[in-house]
Amino acid sequence: MPYSHLTEDNMAKKLQREELVELVEHVMHPKGKGFTSEQINQKLLQFCINCPDPAASMDIVINAPRGSTAEAVVSKALACPPRDPNGLPESELPSSHPLRRMKLEN
Repeated sequence: MPYSHLTEDNMAKKLQREELVELVEHVMHPKGKGFTSEQINQKLLQFCINCPDPAASMDIVINAPRGSTAEAVVSKALACPPRDPNGLPESELPSSHPLRRMKLEN
């Protein structure tokens, strides 16, 4: 079953905070939930594109200290100032990174 928050044209649905917390919970604690690695990656991308700074948000999730709650990670990511992934240097986000091609639905 395809990931329900992404469309084939890399459009992502705008999610509510509760949905973002659920995505982060699945990414941080996938064991026993039956997700494939591709589904986990898609959940991470969906979360990131819903944040003001998608690249920083990815770093926040990936580098979250052990014991961090999904709620705390979401709060930290949503508090970042806005940055467009397409305006970031190659050194910070490779030109081939999927976040550069993703957009939120209006």
